[in-house]
Amino acid sequence: MVYFNYISMGLICVFIIIAALVKKKRPLCDRWERLIESRKFEAVFIVLVLIVSAALRLVELNELPAGMNQDEASIGYDSWAIANYGVDRNGYHYPVYPVAWGAGHGPFYMYAASLFIKIFGNSLFVYRLPQALLGILSVFVLYLLLKKTTGRFTAYTGALLLAVSPWHIMTSRWGLDANPAPFLILFGLYFFVKGCQDKRTWSFVLAAALFSVSLYTYASTYIVVPIMLVILLIYALVRRYIKVKQLLISGVVCAVIAVPLAMFWIVNIFKLPEINTALFSVPRLTALRSGSVFLPFDGEFLGKVIKNVANLFSLLLSYPAKEIYNVIDGFNIIYVFTFPLVLLGGFLSFKRAIKLKSSHYDFVMCAWFIASFLFSLVVDQNINRINVIFIPVVYFAAVGIGFLADRQRELCAVVLCLIMAASGLFVSYYFGPEYRRQIGVKFMHGFGEAAQYADSLDRDTVYCADLYTDSRVNGGYLLLMYYCKVEPARFYETVQYYNNDAEFRFAKSFDRYSFVLPQDMTADEYKDDVFILPSEYANRFDSRYSIETFDHFIVVSRAR
Repeated sequence: MVYFNYISMGLICVFIIIAALVKKKRPLCDRWERLIESRKFEAVFIVLVLIVSAALRLVELNELPAGMNQDEASIGYDSWAIANYGVDRNGYHYPVYPVAWGAGHGPFYMYAASLFIKIFGNSLFVYRLPQALLGILSVFVLYLLLKKTTGRFTAYTGALLLAVSPWHIMTSRWGLDANPAPFLILFGLYFFVKGCQDKRTWSFVLAAALFSVSLYTYASTYIVVPIMLVILLIYALVRRYIKVKQLLISGVVCAVIAVPLAMFWIVNIFKLPEINTALFSVPRLTALRSGSVFLPFDGEFLGKVIKNVANLFSLLLSYPAKEIYNVIDGFNIIYVFTFPLVLLGGFLSFKRAIKLKSSHYDFVMCAWFIASFLFSLVVDQNINRINVIFIPVVYFAAVGIGFLADRQRELCAVVLCLIMAASGLFVSYYFGPEYRRQIGVKFMHGFGEAAQYADSLDRDTVYCADLYTDSRVNGGYLLLMYYCKVEPARFYETVQYYNNDAEFRFAKSFDRYSFVLPQDMTADEYKDDVFILPSEYANRFDSRYSIETFDHFIVVSRAR
């Protein structure tokens, strides 16, 4: 893939130079132009792209990523508990913002998943389904947005790029609280642009509602959405796209939806008493995560900001293998070799955006990019935290390809073929055995099945490895709770933590489950107990023990 990227990037750079030097534009032939403008072609194209999108996001959703991430287990268990008992694992009724590990997680995905679990029952497929559906819908919405902001060919290109984007495929396939954030912002932007064009108040109201709902996904939206809205509204007021009355109505809707979240932060920042009712609750977190997420404002702040700028550029070219649950090195966000197209499209978009007389609506994506870029400079970066910047990147790449199509359609066709070839390579790798093995280690594949089997043995105590006893297991107590469907009261009435006031609390024990491994697990006092361990522990036990293997994990019990 390295040589493919280098050769393809070199070709694209040459293509851009050729297209820039050719002053006379070469428009599409009349037949082709009529074809792409026809409703029939539009319908066929969108249906095919959505079928591809659905296949890449739904096929083997319960098996790939193999296993379950610790944050998925945290949100997944709370979703199941809310759906069946109306409380989360900490005993709060319908929390505005769940405490989760201690420092909380965004409530949007928890409630979305709980609705699906309530309707379809609990399974990993059902838990991940809301995110997959949001991902599929976002491909369609990006097409609609691009059709309004640029042109139909660029809209086709953008939808196709997002449909086969490695980051977008991967983020659509697992249920993290941060993952829906860029999709909800995209939906809000679409209705904002629709409002600017049709002058309908309901479009602005729906945009405001979606922007407010996005605040319930992840903390990145607290900075990105307000900055973006300030830029958008100033621009829209100057261009007279929005009336003051519409702005006030939308602002009221936005504020009303955000009130519960504001209550939550007031309670936590000012350390006020919790609010507990049968209908909803406003809990206190054990700690606020701002110190571990945002860069400290000290003597090293400026240097770290400059480093973050470099990291953003390197992200489009390469990224460490440890991020394999979000991006695969060599493929990245929308394929490494598209980087020149992103730069070109960004330049063209900003150039059009600053022209007040321009009929293009590039300013909406430029505003999104500016807000996301500023946010990414002041955080300890990882893919989850800065995922709000990637859809504008896809947009810029689509604009860059549109530039080639406008001037040199043959070169544009070659670029699209390169992207399709790269997407084929990505799909074969992502769905192949090597990636399954790698992600299976990260997502602790086999643990859930091992926990279910151990629980079914009905032994005195279930001993389970977790982070404090083995670094290969992260959040084992939550995985066990999710897969074994432990009633919330059994947990919150009996749980003992290693670190009760920390951002990330880990259970020592609850009910009959212990996450403190004995020094000598073969001692007679543990003969009626069962152990869930990484498979490397197998050689510690002799022939008196029954050992059942579940991929990376084993269940050990003394034979009776």
